[in-house]
Amino acid sequence: MLLELQTHDSATDRLTHQRQALPEHARLEQLATNLAAIDQLIAERQGELATVSREQARLEDEVEMVRRKAQTEEARAISGKVTSPKELTSIQEEVGSLRRRQGALEDELLERMERRETLDAELAELSGRREGVTSEQAEVAKARDEATAEIDRELEVQRSARKLLEPNVSPELLKLYEQIRARQGGIGAGALVGNTCQGCRTSLSRVDVDALRALPPERIKRCEHCRRILVVA
Repeated sequence: MLLELQTHDSATDRLTHQRQALPEHARLEQLATNLAAIDQLIAERQGELATVSREQARLEDEVEMVRRKAQTEEARAISGKVTSPKELTSIQEEVGSLRRRQGALEDELLERMERRETLDAELAELSGRREGVTSEQAEVAKARDEATAEIDRELEVQRSARKLLEPNVSPELLKLYEQIRARQGGIGAGALVGNTCQGCRTSLSRVDVDALRALPPERIKRCEHCRRILVVA
C-alpha cells in the first residue's frame, strides 16, 4: 500500500515540476521582455516626435512671418512712395537679410520634416513588431493554458487516488513517510528488490537483508543507507 502511495506522490511531484517547467513559461517571459523593450522604444520615438512636431510648427510660423515681412518691405520699395535712395538701399538690405533668414529657417524646417518622416516610419515598424509579439503572446498563452489544464486533470487523478489510499496506512507510518519524503527529495519509501533498496539503489548486506526479513510485518523497516522506509516482499 505504501508503495502505491509513493507511486502517486512521485507522479504528483513529476506533474507539478512539469507544470512549473512548461517551455511556454520561459517563452512568455522572453516575449514580455521583448514587448517592454519595444514599448520603451515607442515611448522614446513618440517623445521625440512630439518635440520635432512642436519645432516644425514653430519654424513654419517663423518662415511665414519672415516671408510676409519681406513681401511687405519689397512692396514698399516698389510702391514709389519711398524716394530717398538711402532709405531704398536700407529696405533692399533688410529684404536681403529677411530672405537669407527665411532660407535658413526653411533648411531647418526641412530637417525637421525629414526627421518626422523617419520617426513615423520607425513607429510604424515598431507597431508592427509589437503586434507580432502580442499575437505570439496570445498563442503561447493559449498553449500554456491548454497544457496546464491537461496536467491539472492528471494531478487531480493522482491526488484523488492517493486520498483513497491514505486510510489504509497507519497515521504513524504516514507521518514518518511524509517526513522522509520532505528530507529525501520526494522519495519516502522504496521496495527491497533482491538485496537492493529501490529508494537509494544501494545494495544491502546479506546480514541486513536477513534481519529485515526476520522482522514482524507490523514493524517499520528502514534502509540502513538512506533511512527510507523499505517495503520487503
